[in-house]
Amino acid sequence: MGAGRTRRYDGGVRRYFTPRCLGLHATLLVLLPAFAWLTSWQLSRALDGNTLSWAYTFEWPLFAAYAIYVWWQLIHDQDTAVTRRAHSRATEAEEDAGHNQPGWALSGGRRKNVAIAASTAVEEGRPAHGERFVEQTPEEAARLAEYNRYLAGLDARDADADADAGRR
Repeated sequence: MGAGRTRRYDGGVRRYFTPRCLGLHATLLVLLPAFAWLTSWQLSRALDGNTLSWAYTFEWPLFAAYAIYVWWQLIHDQDTAVTRRAHSRATEAEEDAGHNQPGWALSGGRRKNVAIAASTAVEEGRPAHGERFVEQTPEEAARLAEYNRYLAGLDARDADADADAGRR
């Protein structure tokens, strides 16, 4: 009866049940009640006349909100096997279509932008932290290849110097 149906939540929910995420869930389940208890404890002290406790009464809920924010960010910062498989299928489709050309990605924030050489285009549809992609010109590709040859020569020279030092 239900053998032919696919499970609806495989991709979206499975990411929340990895061992790493389960540890984060457990940590949050310990922290939030602790922060709630600390808030009520500081509130009772503040109502008894300890004026410094008023600051802590409002500070512990802020810590709880920050813990939830960090938990959310840590849950969503790593790709899971499901998203990696979907990403690899999309990358293969782009390569088949010829859209995966090397170029330059401009990465950074509002104040600082850094141009980095990218071997593949920044994927559209994925959250890129301020990245914009521009395809390399043939001149840039030639300069980059020349620079990589220069770095390889330096590396070979250092390896030769280390080998000579080792013989002495």
